[in-house]
Amino acid sequence: MAEKDNQAIESLSLNKEDILAKLKEKGLRLTEQRKLIVDIIANEEYSCCKEIYILAHKKDESIGIATVYRMLNVLEEIGAVSRKNIQKAACSGRCCDMSGGCTVVTDSKKIILSEADLQEALKYIMEKNGYEKAEEIKAVLINQE
Repeated sequence: MAEKDNQAIESLSLNKEDILAKLKEKGLRLTEQRKLIVDIIANEEYSCCKEIYILAHKKDESIGIATVYRMLNVLEEIGAVSRKNIQKAACSGRCCDMSGGCTVVTDSKKIILSEADLQEALKYIMEKNGYEKAEEIKAVLINQE
């Protein structure tokens, strides 16, 4: 499933109303969570499943990542989105699993940090702010408002 996380999701030509109608035809209840995910698919910019989850979770904290994956599978079945044969897209920066490190851009230069550098820096900051014995950090979610 991690491979799917890195694949771009391509929104096809269906609009929000068409998608909702197809879901209803399929016999699915149009829950608020499903409507929210469809709204994100139709109206937001995203490059992976995790980003869709982050956007949905920001608007409704009760939405879990499994709900997003299940909904994306249904949306793929009805032809609303496609994850097949799409090359990896550049992450928009809203999510990061820290593998491969990152590049920090300042006014005058770019600094490349390894995953180990990131772990060390984040642990230092967390401990400095009172989080005793910071655990290994698995991911960083970037808040973009």
